[in-house]
Amino acid sequence: MSGLSFPLKRVFVALPLEREAKWQFQALQEALKPFADILRFQNAASPHLTLQFWQEVMEIEYHQIVKQTENIALKSKPFTMKCTGVSTFGSRLRTGTHSGVQARLRTGTHSGVQARGEDRVLFLDIAFSEELARLRKLCPWPSGKPFSPHITLARIEHPQRFAVQKKKVLKALEGSAFAIPVDRLRLFAEIDGRKQTPIAEYPFPTFPPPQA
Repeated sequence: MSGLSFPLKRVFVALPLEREAKWQFQALQEALKPFADILRFQNAASPHLTLQFWQEVMEIEYHQIVKQTENIALKSKPFTMKCTGVSTFGSRLRTGTHSGVQARLRTGTHSGVQARGEDRVLFLDIAFSEELARLRKLCPWPSGKPFSPHITLARIEHPQRFAVQKKKVLKALEGSAFAIPVDRLRLFAEIDGRKQTPIAEYPFPTFPPPQA
């Protein structure tokens, strides 16, 4: 995308959901419509798994990120991620539904949100695979926390009201496991006040990638 204004805000590299996986994501959000008054939905047009996020970048940093992202894509090949279920994050216990089975897990911080005794995020759990680990290892950017693959469905706007409806919400999302084919990286940024605007795309080659 040409004509970018710097500093560029809310820049991130992500694995986008496309075609059937995107429709599955949108169907899950549709199932949540009865709870729309307590949720703020992720943009249904751009579901994604974030690999790296920058709050603000200058032009020289942007061009470095573009080059680095191009190199990652060239060394990658298509693979399939697995969504194993839906979880909430932000409470002392992380609760979710995985292939219809209720799960309670230890929690700490996730997606930059500090646990404060209330649920703040509703997201898809993504199984950590060898292919995903290899892709993440190619990313040259430092991170202050361990990589925890997830795809945000919605932010929880009213945690106390959500707590009352939580069992119904998770019940509505049972059986949410599905496959997510991955064949590209996408670069997003906030443009003219519009968050998560796609600005560049980097398809993976269909032939074997060069050795690192």
